[in-house]
Amino acid sequence: MEHEYALPIGTVLADEYRIDGILGAGGFGITYRARDVKLDIDVAIKEYFPRDFASRSNTVTVHPRGRSEVEQFKWGLSQFIDEARRLAQ
Repeated sequence: MEHEYALPIGTVLADEYRIDGILGAGGFGITYRARDVKLDIDVAIKEYFPRDFASRSNTVTVHPRGRSEVEQFKWGLSQFIDEARRLAQ
């Protein structure tokens, strides 16, 4: 599965997680199949990427597409983080 906004396969995040594939993508994010290279285990990584109002400035950083999208982006990010916290409990 490919997605035009997804991180390239092989991207390493935080010197620990290697992106190996895409599990799914929706309006607010992309879920990757990845490898924790330090623990040598497979993991899933969910990335906040609201494609209607975000873009990438380089291969990793996601930011609001423009000034008019900043508030939407911040609100969505806070919801994304809240969901991650709930799931972690």
